[in-house]
Amino acid sequence: MPTVIDTDDVRRMLAEGAQLVDVLPAETFAREHIAGAINIPIADIASARDQLDADRPVIVYCYDHECDLSARAARRLELLGCRDVYDYAASKTAWLGAGLPGAGLRGDGDRAGAAAHRDVPVVGPDATLADAAAVVGAWEVVVVTDDAGVVLGAVRREALDGGNLDHSVAAVMHTAVPTVRPSISARQLARSMDDDGEERVLATTYDGRLIGLVRRRDLDVY
Repeated sequence: MPTVIDTDDVRRMLAEGAQLVDVLPAETFAREHIAGAINIPIADIASARDQLDADRPVIVYCYDHECDLSARAARRLELLGCRDVYDYAASKTAWLGAGLPGAGLRGDGDRAGAAAHRDVPVVGPDATLADAAAVVGAWEVVVVTDDAGVVLGAVRREALDGGNLDHSVAAVMHTAVPTVRPSISARQLARSMDDDGEERVLATTYDGRLIGLVRRRDLDVY
């Protein structure tokens, strides 16, 4: 049976020369796919041996974890004689949700991640308000993350004006700070922010790691 691998495995294996196959329909592939992938729709998988290098590992993906096309295509490749086949079960949404490169008609520039300010100030959960005040500069918020970069909350600028700066950021941070994946289209995010009355959101990976701050006004150029 094909080995199921995660995003980190895919990145490593691609760097080592693995082949990446998108088994979604051609029109879906044209619209958006993982950068560097080739398209062999599952309907055409019987011809895959003619398009692949038998001496290199093959990674197969589809749309998301709920889609079974990658598992089915990977197994079919094995039955066709491919020796080293891997199923990237989390697939395209996980890759793009991690802010990793995409390609196609949509392109990275149309995604919210392209508008993210990656230099937004960050402190750890054990920081004080004085620590946050020291890095806030002209920013509206200071983001609180753990050692892995996972967002725990955010401290608004107004919380740093006056009061006791010896308090922990954990005592005043906004834990329900809105987040989006960097793969969402800029136009879709703009509409969502307008509907929710949000001036800014944080772009994070699918596992909660901070990418940057997206301001509503920056989305008008997309």
